[in-house]
Amino acid sequence: MRVIKLSAALLLGLLFFSCQRDIKWPDLPQGTNETPVNDALRITGGITGIVVDENNRPVSGASVSSGTNTTTTDRYGAFRFRNISLSKANGSVKVEKNGYFTGYRSFVAVEGRINNVRIKLLPKTSAGSFNAVAGGTLSLPSGARLLMPADAVADAAGTAYTGQVNVAMTWIDPSSADLPYTLMGDLRGITTGGAERGLSTFGMIGVEMTGATGQPLQIAPGKKAELTFPIPASLQAAAPDTIDLWHFDEVTARWKQEGRAVKTSGNLYLAQVSHFSFWNCDAPFPLVDLCMSLKDNHGTPLINAQVRIKRILNNTYGYGRTDSLGNLCGKVPKDENLELQVLDLCHNPVFTQAIGPFSSSTTLPPVTVTIPAQNSLVISGTITNCASANVTNGAAAVYLEGGQFYVVPVSNGAFSLQIMRCGNDPVNFTVLGFDYSTLQQSAPFTGSGNTGTVSTGTLNACGTSAVQFIELLIDGTPYSIMAPPDAMYYSDSLNTGAYTNRTWVNGFRQNSGAGNYIQFNFLNNQAANPALPLEYVAFGMAPGVTATQNFAGSASVNITAFGATSGTYVEGNFSVQMNIGGTPKNVLCNFRVRRN
Repeated sequence: MRVIKLSAALLLGLLFFSCQRDIKWPDLPQGTNETPVNDALRITGGITGIVVDENNRPVSGASVSSGTNTTTTDRYGAFRFRNISLSKANGSVKVEKNGYFTGYRSFVAVEGRINNVRIKLLPKTSAGSFNAVAGGTLSLPSGARLLMPADAVADAAGTAYTGQVNVAMTWIDPSSADLPYTLMGDLRGITTGGAERGLSTFGMIGVEMTGATGQPLQIAPGKKAELTFPIPASLQAAAPDTIDLWHFDEVTARWKQEGRAVKTSGNLYLAQVSHFSFWNCDAPFPLVDLCMSLKDNHGTPLINAQVRIKRILNNTYGYGRTDSLGNLCGKVPKDENLELQVLDLCHNPVFTQAIGPFSSSTTLPPVTVTIPAQNSLVISGTITNCASANVTNGAAAVYLEGGQFYVVPVSNGAFSLQIMRCGNDPVNFTVLGFDYSTLQQSAPFTGSGNTGTVSTGTLNACGTSAVQFIELLIDGTPYSIMAPPDAMYYSDSLNTGAYTNRTWVNGFRQNSGAGNYIQFNFLNNQAANPALPLEYVAFGMAPGVTATQNFAGSASVNITAFGATSGTYVEGNFSVQMNIGGTPKNVLCNFRVRRN
């Protein structure tokens, strides 16, 4: 059974498709008698999110923007915006990273709330090339296809282009569980009459054309290209013979109705398009506003909890995530019986409650979610500032393996996060403490737990901390050594002999028994430098998590701080691929060590 998303941060129109094979979606009025949606109404709120790649690994250094506000993802793939202006009807965020299609997420924003999003970037997979004069046909293994007629390509200024055309193309599977994270915007669209509708998608295609020198290209004025959308087997019987076509408007972060697609051969939609962006085959349905708040049985808000709404009508689903106060607001199908479900980390429901139908805007009474003990892991602690006083304006950022991310506000320094875990393996996590008043953060705390409560103790959100650490993220799973209490050894050009012009860093876990360690070395120039040659990396952090590799300068270390004298600190990071247990894995290292 396929699942689909609601709004990115909150609930959105949630139509997905089920295994039922007799569902048809009739055409709906185009909204000529309705008040057009107003995206110009603004509120003040925030966004926190995490960006992952096609393998669910955190993407660091991605450019993130919302309106005129910009930032970059940190080493965990996370980003944050606080107190920014957002469209109330359609808050949005944009993510850019070389080698990937630009990602967008849209959501219904609420005044003063922190909206949580997760974005999975789509790689710009080459579909091949063709000569612009002759035209050509390019296909993906999924069956998605682009047919370009002869003499139908122009440059950005509209001038005819006659050279080689390189094509990056991607198909978004409407039956994939990843759909909530990979789709552009969310599943709401604007009809030609200006009305907002929920969208029931049968597939999306993105196309980008570039010339021989990398210049952007488009379909020439007056010409059209043909796109072929494969229809997954589970949806073919439900797919109507003709369906509305929608393009993603990158300026407004909205799907806009434009044209129709026709079903052929029972498993394909064909569409003629006059420009390229992402295109979407969707059946629209009416929406209604719904708000709710979720708390655990102790009255603590459920932060960034994954929620699923089930349509009783046809056993289809939609997804959303609670905000920083455990609230959700957004769009759901109108006049239908629904079921509210709260999911664990494996997307299994741990709580269900019947809701609806809703014929008008509704706010539910507070929902108390009782989480089974075997699914409950609580991470708690205290955050202090540089004066060792409890932080009153701050938060804990909690990063879980697999690219999960939570921001938990503090209450007089204290924070507590309940995670709905699954399976029997321990959950590995890293926590950073933030003081928003001074814009300081703590050294990372790394831990793990199964059930019950794990305490981080006191995290000192102060950039001048004497704490030293070496932290590894191995395909998103964190491991670290921190002094105190662990042992850290550092040698560089302050010493003589073999250490001249080289930096060696060694960390050993205290009382490890198995001798857990991390060590590496790089050439240095005693200054902050974005590209110093990395020579050697070795570590043994757990059974099966061990590797040794010589890089001979083929990789680089990014030094962000290099203290001038003994007792000052060297800080930096590097990212490499290493063979661990016979499998190539991405290793991201962040460190802060004191010069001896």
